[in-house]
Amino acid sequence: MSYLRSYKRLNQLLQNESFEPLISWGLRMAIAGTLPIIWGLATGRLDDAIWITLTAEAISWVEMKGSFTWRVRTLLTGAALALDFSILGLLTGYNVWLSIIAMFVVGYVATLLKNIGDRASGLAICVYLMFIICNAYPEPDFAGVKHRLMLIAIGAAWPVVVGILASVLMPAEEPFRRQIALIWRSIAELVDSISKSGNDNGSRSLSGDVYMKENQVRTAIDTSYEFYSRMAHQVNKKENRQYQLALLRKAAGLVAVNVIAMGEEMEHIAVPQLDKTLRIKAATLFSAMKEAVTRISVFVITLKQEEKLLAISQINRLKKLTLLISQFPLPQDEKQTQAINRILHLTGRTVKLMESAIQRMEHMGTDEPVYRSYSFLKTLFVLRPKYLVGSLRVLFNTNSLTTRYALRSAIAATIALFISKWFHIDHGYWIPFSLMIVIQPYFGATFKKAIDRVVGTVLGGLAGSLLLQLPAGLHIQEGILFVTFVLMIYYVRKNYSVAAFFVTLNLVLLFNLEKTYNDPLMITRAVCTIAGSLLAVVSGFALLPTWDKKWLPSHLAEAIYKNYEYFVATFYSNDRITNWTRYKRTVESKNSNVFDSFNRYMEEPGKEKSEVYYDLITCNVRITRDLNNIHLEQDEKKATQATYASDVQQQKINECLALFNAVLKYLPEMNASMDIRIWTLADALPTPFHFNDAQMVSVEKMQIELKALLDDLEK
Repeated sequence: MSYLRSYKRLNQLLQNESFEPLISWGLRMAIAGTLPIIWGLATGRLDDAIWITLTAEAISWVEMKGSFTWRVRTLLTGAALALDFSILGLLTGYNVWLSIIAMFVVGYVATLLKNIGDRASGLAICVYLMFIICNAYPEPDFAGVKHRLMLIAIGAAWPVVVGILASVLMPAEEPFRRQIALIWRSIAELVDSISKSGNDNGSRSLSGDVYMKENQVRTAIDTSYEFYSRMAHQVNKKENRQYQLALLRKAAGLVAVNVIAMGEEMEHIAVPQLDKTLRIKAATLFSAMKEAVTRISVFVITLKQEEKLLAISQINRLKKLTLLISQFPLPQDEKQTQAINRILHLTGRTVKLMESAIQRMEHMGTDEPVYRSYSFLKTLFVLRPKYLVGSLRVLFNTNSLTTRYALRSAIAATIALFISKWFHIDHGYWIPFSLMIVIQPYFGATFKKAIDRVVGTVLGGLAGSLLLQLPAGLHIQEGILFVTFVLMIYYVRKNYSVAAFFVTLNLVLLFNLEKTYNDPLMITRAVCTIAGSLLAVVSGFALLPTWDKKWLPSHLAEAIYKNYEYFVATFYSNDRITNWTRYKRTVESKNSNVFDSFNRYMEEPGKEKSEVYYDLITCNVRITRDLNNIHLEQDEKKATQATYASDVQQQKINECLALFNAVLKYLPEMNASMDIRIWTLADALPTPFHFNDAQMVSVEKMQIELKALLDDLEK
């Protein structure tokens, strides 16, 4: 039994590694960081080796998630940034005032990089780590500077070589497939959350969990577009693999819409009151759907035929369960019966989309390794000027929130470096270094990361001190050093305090190799870490603070207005919009932003929080869902059906427009900078499609949500 459990754990670990390759990332860092140490020990040049290792470690924090081109470009950018800011650190290290001026620039640029997201957050470490370390240990003469830069250049080139070698063997479209697989996996978690919500009669906690899972689906889709922005109609069909994957991503998005619609129907069903047999069948239906979506996600990333067969098996099971439930005597309550039938109809749609997804994977064909499908000529143009200009435009395309965060980080880092330099604190560079790691755009996140870092640093220092008291040979320490590289990467996303523990343990072992480790040094590191973390927390209050109490209304106003544009485009266009998923993605991203802002607002220090924001947000989210459902129904219609809405239907839509316009009058009070255009009936065109029964229900539900939204705003 214990063997079986161990096998399941190992299998789960390997499956998780397929979705999020943290272990392989850790191994990449371990190889880049450990081999120079081995070279230094073998040649007696350990001091040189440590500089190579520090540089290699900084660049290895760059996460390689995109295509091979993106990876090469990012690694080369990281190497260039590490070298440039090392030079800046060396040139300013002997002068306090030049150091703090340079620290302000470094803090500002690094924070802009951190704020971009996964594409550049690792590059920020290359900027501030190399500047701070080189500034703390400047060279006295030109020969010393030249030698140091040579070591840093070697340390910068080495992880680039390791990263490229690790990437040329991977299948060319694996990164794109991984992003799509993560969307499918998040949908499986959403299905599970919706199935549980049916057992609770509308509990706020479970309703909030559904919104959270829905938000995770949206985040996964947004991340996919961040790395692969082209949609299916923008991809040349000759690029068959990318074309099929773009369609696969679109299918995943439509499955998510159907699943969310099922969740809405579950709100009308009193599950505990259903016949026991029907309850069991319904639970099995959601279980089979979750398993089918999960199997598809695994198949997309692994391309294993056994996963495909398991997915098809669950889809067939889903079909049988749908048929069994449709033949079962349904409740007398008409509302519940309609909801159940609607869920079965949506399940049928989802089955077709899942079958289409599997066909897309088959049409994609084999996914060849990079070295076989990637031309050398293409590699030569990996750093074309247009990419550099585009990256700089993204970096400095700031808004007020980004600018405040960058200025707060830059000022706080400058103060931290000034303290360490002015008071000649031994190893005082840990103060600005800890601050740059801990400081986040919002107070709650900064406070949590500060606690995690302090706890991890203190415990890691104690563990390292105890470890070095053991009678272990040098090669055992090298082995442990290798393992710490892997583990600090593995836990950096899962548990930051554990990651900080292994980072500290890694540094203890590294310092001990050059015989500079001692207990006072670790005490100094702990005190400096606490000081830097405390300064980061204080700056969240004192330096250009960002409070969601102020920004939440602004985010909400933007989300409501994007819904309004979606509504107008749906019902008052010359023709039915075929690119409605673009509007859907835009408004759902805004809904995601406002939901994140609300969660941060609830965690902020202060007295009572207004619950009315939750009601406003959920009303707006439901309006988006209703618009999505209307388009899903329209996509299934035949072209021969009636072209325009009936008079009664048009009247209903016009009433919704009047309600929406009344809502928009409140938006300038929430966000004064918004440019709002209000549509009137004089501007309106007739709705270019006739509603079926399901669409009419969605319109009526949307009208109810608009009335609730207006009432809450008036209050």
